Amino acid sequence: MENNQKKNIEEKTMDYQRINEQLESLSSQKDRFSMQKAEYKNAETEITNAKGKIYSAVGSVIVEVSKEDASKTIKEKIEMVDLRLSVITKQIAELSEKEKKARAELENMLKPAPS
Repeated sequence: MENNQKKNIEEKTMDYQRINEQLESLSSQKDRFSMQKAEYKNAETEITNAKGKIYSAVGSVIVEVSKEDASKTIKEKIEMVDLRLSVITKQIAELSEKEKKARAELENMLKPAPS
């Protein structure tokens, strides 16, 4: 195998590894945002079912808020997380395609030459 071909294989391998690392990172972010959304949904249910006073943490202080304000705030947070999740999902799809192409190119480069 010539030097130039080895260098190309090394570069493709590094690209492939970088893509996989990015995919892992995005998957981890998606998991975190999904958990956060579940927490917000739970909080939304609690706010909806609340009969008494509602309190919210503002920094290190806890203050009383109206049910409407609490509901509005949590809905905004859910919308933000949904937006982030949709962006991450698109990024994962795009990177998955790149990963498939890079893997195919790498496999093609590593195929033994016909004798």
